[in-house]
Amino acid sequence: MQTERTLNRTNTLLDVTRLVGLMALGLAIPAIGLPQWLTGPLVNALLLLTVEWVGVNQAILVGMVTPLSAAMSGVLPLPLLAMIPFIAMGNATLVSVYGALRARNRWLALGGGAVLKFALLATVVTLLVARPLSVVIAGQAQPLALPVAIVEMMRWPQLATALAGGLIAFGATALARRNSREG
Repeated sequence: MQTERTLNRTNTLLDVTRLVGLMALGLAIPAIGLPQWLTGPLVNALLLLTVEWVGVNQAILVGMVTPLSAAMSGVLPLPLLAMIPFIAMGNATLVSVYGALRARNRWLALGGGAVLKFALLATVVTLLVARPLSVVIAGQAQPLALPVAIVEMMRWPQLATALAGGLIAFGATALARRNSREG
């Protein structure tokens, strides 16, 4: 019984340590300031690897800090600050679908999660263009107009970066498995 409690404490400490490290990476990757086509796949790979290493709930937490870091580092342009909660929801969608389906088929899990993340973000940004939010500046409401180039960041690139992130995560997982068998 004592050995079992010790193992549980050790596993819990290891999981917390992993989560802290993954959260730190979730903050660091966007803060580096790379363009979206590099940052996006790296963040999505991190989210999927977090599912593999510590679980879906922890991956949702990591997915909540990444858009905040992207906003603070300038990777997420100022007009898209209104998208932060929706990006976090998109990340949660990706990891939840992936976590639910990965035992059945990893490729289906990745594809389903990526498509649903893309659909959520594309829908939200389309709604924000159709019905812009108002920002109060000097006591007057001003519509938050989103430039076309910024709107496009939340559409097809989201699908591409989620799929690319999945390929990176699958490659990292395969490499780790091969190294563990050789070691």
